[in-house]
Amino acid sequence: MENRIKEKIPVWFPVAPIMVIVCIYCVLLLADQIVVWLNIGNELSIPFPIGYIVGWPLIVIGLAYFFWGFYQLRPAAAIGFAKRLRDKGAYGLTRNPMYFGLNAAFWGVGLVLDKTSIVIGAFIWSSMNYLSVTLWEEKQMYGKFGDEYLEYKKRVSRFIPIKLNRSDLS
Repeated sequence: MENRIKEKIPVWFPVAPIMVIVCIYCVLLLADQIVVWLNIGNELSIPFPIGYIVGWPLIVIGLAYFFWGFYQLRPAAAIGFAKRLRDKGAYGLTRNPMYFGLNAAFWGVGLVLDKTSIVIGAFIWSSMNYLSVTLWEEKQMYGKFGDEYLEYKKRVSRFIPIKLNRSDLS
C-alpha cells in the first residue's frame, strides 16, 4: 500500500482554475483579433464528419487526461508543493497530463466548431504551455527532485502520452 505524505493546500489553490479560464479567454480574444488583423475567414472549412471524427475524441481524451492528472496531483497542483515525484498513472504516460489534456481539448473544440480563431488560440495556448514547461517547470522539477527527475524524463514523454525508453536512443 502506498504511503501517503500529507501536503499542505496553498491558500490560493481554489483560485487556480479561475486563473486558467481567464487566461484561455484572453488567448481566445487575442486569436480572434489575429483573425481580424489578417483578414482571414473564421471558418476552417473542414469537411463536416472529419472535424467531428477527429475533434470529439480529442475533447474526450483531453478532458479525461486533464481530470486524471489533476486528481493524481491533488493539492500539489502548484509546482513546489509536491513532496514526491508523481510517476504513476497519468504521470507514467506523460509528464504533463493536465497540459496535454487542456491542449488536446482546445484543439478538439476548434475542429468540432470549425473555427479558425479557436485553432489559432489552441496554437498560442499550446505554445505558451510548452514554453512554460520547458523554460521554467522542468528546471524547477530538476531542482527539487534531481536525478530522480532525470530518470523520469528518460522514461516518460513531455506531453504526448506515449511510452519512451530514451536510453535505447542514446
